[in-house]
Amino acid sequence: MIVKRISMLIITVFMVIFISIEIEKLLDSYEIGEHKLYTGIAGMLIIILSFMYSARRRKIFIKNGSLKTWLYVHEWLSILGTLIIFVHTGTHFHAAVPIVTLVLMFIAFISGLIGKYVHDTVKKELKQKKSELINAGLSEIEIDESLSRLTMTSTMLLRWRDFHMPLILVLTVMTVYHILSAMYFRGF
Repeated sequence: MIVKRISMLIITVFMVIFISIEIEKLLDSYEIGEHKLYTGIAGMLIIILSFMYSARRRKIFIKNGSLKTWLYVHEWLSILGTLIIFVHTGTHFHAAVPIVTLVLMFIAFISGLIGKYVHDTVKKELKQKKSELINAGLSEIEIDESLSRLTMTSTMLLRWRDFHMPLILVLTVMTVYHILSAMYFRGF
């Protein structure tokens, strides 16, 4: 099961990179130069929309909908936004700020995918093991003791957010800096 999840993670990363490079090449072959500006804006807006999950989870201004649905939307919008930002960047690496921003975004993207796959694996395994232990007739205390390793892993997942969230904050600052410098130098 772990091999399958890791394989899906790797396939997702390579597909996003491959598809974005192919789309960027296609746009360049038709000499559609404005795509840099539009894909940058579209990618950023889609990623901003993906943060609605966090708003829903904290009940900041969105109180409706299941967290599971919002998480699913967050995951797919993040993948789509990252793909579009990669199209925005393309194969052109000519300035430090966009390169650093892209690298940070890629790390945040990978971090999010790892978090998703670890969370899904632990959640599924915890549910399955608990069901097996209940069917075996163990007491609540025995079940808790048997599941302590998985429970600790689940707790460790919360520690993963301690890495992912500051990374997102730094990425946000770098993105704003990239946008402001692009506007200043008119280098969309």
